[in-house]
Amino acid sequence: MFTFIFLIPFLLCCLYFGVLESDIYVSESVFVIRQPDRKSLSSLGAFLQNIGISSVREEAFTVREFVLSRDALKVIDDNMNLRKAFGNKKIDVLNRFNPTGFFDSFEDLYEYFLGKVTVDVDLTSSIATMHIKAFTAKDAFSINEGLLFLSEGLINKLNTRAKKDMEDLAIATVREAEEELRTCVMNLTKYQDKETLFDPAQQSTMQLQHVARLQSELISIRGSLSQLREFASESPQIKALEARSSELKREIDVEMSKVVGGTTSITQKLMEYERLKLDREFAQQKLTTALASLEQARGEMQRQQLYLERIVSPNMPDGPVLPLRLMNIFASFVLLLMVYGILRMLLIGISEHRD
Repeated sequence: MFTFIFLIPFLLCCLYFGVLESDIYVSESVFVIRQPDRKSLSSLGAFLQNIGISSVREEAFTVREFVLSRDALKVIDDNMNLRKAFGNKKIDVLNRFNPTGFFDSFEDLYEYFLGKVTVDVDLTSSIATMHIKAFTAKDAFSINEGLLFLSEGLINKLNTRAKKDMEDLAIATVREAEEELRTCVMNLTKYQDKETLFDPAQQSTMQLQHVARLQSELISIRGSLSQLREFASESPQIKALEARSSELKREIDVEMSKVVGGTTSITQKLMEYERLKLDREFAQQKLTTALASLEQARGEMQRQQLYLERIVSPNMPDGPVLPLRLMNIFASFVLLLMVYGILRMLLIGISEHRD
């Protein structure tokens, strides 16, 4: 029993872990997603950056998900033929990809690939560490370098999309301001045409000057009437002057009603005109601000919002770091010894129960 349960399996484990198991090379790289110092960004750039691009930590996890994605695997496989690299006959059968020849689909390769790539993101510093396992130093290095290159491309793509969103937002704001200004100008022009207004303030001044002239004439006529009534009460000019005085009073009342009367008075028209004019000036100011924001946004577009910085570039392994042969042999020894001990105790218990 000891021979079959412990000794032979242990010798087989020693043979596999000590001799047959293929060497595994590990290439490591360390990177971080950075963005420009917010102090160096304009207020618009910082605002658009906040709404257009997520935080550095989120982007680090985005890169991690991409590295472990089927899209990344497809590009690497097309460039390196991973089926051939991982399916090499020199690799031991337990570590080799598709050793039986029946599991050669892309999904099988993807499941195998996930066992060779690890990306750990530090939650505090957002620094990501990537390890690639392969059976040659060159393959480990090439896969690591390829995945980093693809990750840089992903960050550039995110930058491009965010910059486009930034410009589209600014352009939409400009177009909205242009349409608002166009509407305000049209409303003001229509009102001027409808009310025959060109410069209400000047027209009001001219109207008041005309009233002042009429009042001056009325005062003069009243003075003449007073003198005639006192010194020539029978003069035929009195009736003519009285008629003219009454006519002037009516004309003054009519002219004053045009200035300060009801809804058709110049005063009311001037209030509506000033409101429409204020709307136009506000729309013009809004358009000026929107155009300045567009130029500022285009300036921000020339700056990279996010970039992948390599802290440690992929290394070309000097030698294999896996498997841990002695540790695996020791673990096998302990595990088999435990199995043997458990089985022996069970058999002793069964034997005693029968007796």
